[in-house]
Amino acid sequence: MARRSILVDSGGGLPVAPLIDVVLLLLIFFMLVSRYLPPSLSVTLPEASAARVTDLPAVMISIEHDGRLVVDGQPSDWGSLSHILAGRDAETQVRIAADKTVDYDYIVRALDAAAQAGLTHIALETQDKRQ
Repeated sequence: MARRSILVDSGGGLPVAPLIDVVLLLLIFFMLVSRYLPPSLSVTLPEASAARVTDLPAVMISIEHDGRLVVDGQPSDWGSLSHILAGRDAETQVRIAADKTVDYDYIVRALDAAAQAGLTHIALETQDKRQ
């Protein structure tokens, strides 16, 4: 009696499940890493020798020398700033990091938006002059 073999064709394609796993892990990695990137603006802070560090929950507003605005690392526009700040806890500190060459008008607009949102804890970010 002759033996017969049954050949199974595997299809010859790429295994898709491991590729999906790798893509998902890369996606999660880049989402986590992008959260910890510094703001996209390059702000040169003014110097102060009497600066203090606080640990209050905060919202960070960065203002570039030409008036571009970033709120908590996300680019924003001036018209929506008060809406972004609205609804936050009254104890939230608003930290304004304005370039030292920025027009005073932009700082006043940020302070006004914080006041409209009911946030009264305001801090102006500086560099330590002693460094």
